[in-house]
Amino acid sequence: MKLILPRLIGGSVKWSTDDDLRTMLQKVLKNKKYLLVIDAEVSSTEWNIMIDYLPTDNVNSRVVRITQAADLESPPPYFEEENIELHHFEEQDITVELFLATLFMSDKEKHCGDLVMEAVKTNHAKFIFDVTGGLPLAVVLLSGLLRTKEYPGEWWKVFKHLEGNSNERKRLDNILSMCFDDLPHGLKSCFLYFVGFPASTLVKARSLVCMWMAEGFLRPKEGKTMEKVGERYLHELIHRRLMNLPPLENAAPGDERVTVQTRVHDFLVLEAQEANFMEIHSGDDVPTLSTARRLSLQNHMDKYADLAEPLPKLRSIMSNFEKESQGGAETKKDIKTNVGACIPFPRKAHAHSNDVMQKLLQGSKFLRVIFLDGLEIGKKLPPEISNVKHLHYLGITSCSIDEIPSSVGNLTHLETLDVRGTSVTRLPREFRRIPTLRHVFGSIILPRRVGNLEQLQTLQEVKPDEDGGVWDTTTFACMKHLQSLYIWNLPDKNAQAVLAAIYEVKYLVLLSIEGKVISLELFTFSNFTRLQVMILKGKIEPPLNDSNPLYFRKFSTLTKLSLNKTKVSQYFINKLSVELPLLASLALLPESYEERCLAFKDGFQSLKELKLDLDMCVEEIVIEDPACPCLEKLEITNYSKGLHLKVRHNIEKIIKHQDYYLYKKMKI
Repeated sequence: MKLILPRLIGGSVKWSTDDDLRTMLQKVLKNKKYLLVIDAEVSSTEWNIMIDYLPTDNVNSRVVRITQAADLESPPPYFEEENIELHHFEEQDITVELFLATLFMSDKEKHCGDLVMEAVKTNHAKFIFDVTGGLPLAVVLLSGLLRTKEYPGEWWKVFKHLEGNSNERKRLDNILSMCFDDLPHGLKSCFLYFVGFPASTLVKARSLVCMWMAEGFLRPKEGKTMEKVGERYLHELIHRRLMNLPPLENAAPGDERVTVQTRVHDFLVLEAQEANFMEIHSGDDVPTLSTARRLSLQNHMDKYADLAEPLPKLRSIMSNFEKESQGGAETKKDIKTNVGACIPFPRKAHAHSNDVMQKLLQGSKFLRVIFLDGLEIGKKLPPEISNVKHLHYLGITSCSIDEIPSSVGNLTHLETLDVRGTSVTRLPREFRRIPTLRHVFGSIILPRRVGNLEQLQTLQEVKPDEDGGVWDTTTFACMKHLQSLYIWNLPDKNAQAVLAAIYEVKYLVLLSIEGKVISLELFTFSNFTRLQVMILKGKIEPPLNDSNPLYFRKFSTLTKLSLNKTKVSQYFINKLSVELPLLASLALLPESYEERCLAFKDGFQSLKELKLDLDMCVEEIVIEDPACPCLEKLEITNYSKGLHLKVRHNIEKIIKHQDYYLYKKMKI
């Protein structure tokens, strides 16, 4: 509820007590229809607390609780209960249809698999229905398993191994076991890492790969970096249908969030317990942890219970809690951390949380991963952090910490530093001497001189030091491997110097800039020979005294562009259509465009996804031949009632399929 309220209001809001929060939320929802979906396992007490926060004056409102539990307490009497049980498919044809829809990842695969599709319908339909029982999850997992097998020989071996089980849970468990056993050894450890997060948690893909690196699960292979190997592992789990990649609006590569289905998570928990892979503390009991190698803190009622005793063999510690309120709600930057989930209400922070952290660092010298999300450890990370010399991943996020000690410079194996959602804005000078540092996440003020961080690949997010430390051409000169650069709060007066500094980063793959004004000169740079993603938020203006302000240089590698508050013209869009030959995804967000008619009449030959979140002033959208011949997805939001669409026939079909309401209401 603490996360829902500021999002409903659309900004920051403060409250003193839980009663104030309840009153404010009920006021916002008063006389309004609402739909609340709880897709997580919560206790009856937590369930009743959440219900108590909601107004009951509208009989058309709904609360949906998605659960695997069989015995549930009834809701309060003023809520009318209706149970909906989701079973399996009862028809063989529907089961086969789902199997084929998930067997192939793309239209190209479907085209090449015509023979397999016909054989499935003719020869294997009954086997598929029998071994899955029509259970949707079982069908999807089976398709993911069989897509890795040679047809037809290995398919028959799978069917023979699975046939004969009539019990629904037994069927699913057998398929899950076979899917897990089929994974390469290194991939099994990566997959098991999901048990460190509560069920239904959305985990940032980039952070997950960094943790795998820190654990030693990834090694450079075939000329590819550990990060590339990690990305390959992610794709493999997705292709096997073991991991889900939910759609996330305008997510840049690496910012995607991944998750596993609840039943899959339950299976992984059992596997992890059997293999002593990770200890999970989510209940009231405090297990004996003196021999634990990995520990996940998931007890919301007493977060610090497991840290009271020494943990001498601990290699990894993780937590995922909601950021505790400090008399008000979080800002949007606070919320933007590694994970997102439906979380119960926590108690107040431990009175001696800093002491607990200090003891942990003193007694667990073999730590390689520290990922504490939403766990209060005081205002300053204890200087004893230097004791854990084997540390590769340090993530202290969504808490009130505001200082990192200078002793962090002794962590000579550190690869990832993450302080998102905290008050840390400056890092000590000593961090510059960490030769292994590869990824830095947080809203950091970056000085002009940052040392020899040659291995650095990610800076998210940084801004220049305006107190005499403006960047110059030497700032990023030593960062020869920098691929992702996020700049926030770009200063107006020194914008040219900042752009000159960026110009020296030759191997950027992703560039994100946020500021009041962004110089059009950015589009004339010739150094960005590998740039694939560009995210701009701020008004784009030509540089002063520029005789040719609309000169563009072709970005031959750019595949994704997002514009927000840029206030560009139709002429600018026309230039993009020609100079970005490989652009596959274009997002025009609020205030990105300033004219009444937005037209795509030529170019954009590779564009597949177009998102238009425009202002009410845009009255007409035109898409004509030969523009956008490859367009597959068109999303139009925040449009005026009188919006006129002038699009060719195949675009009409896309709109009809993806937004039937828009198709019926708009003038086409």
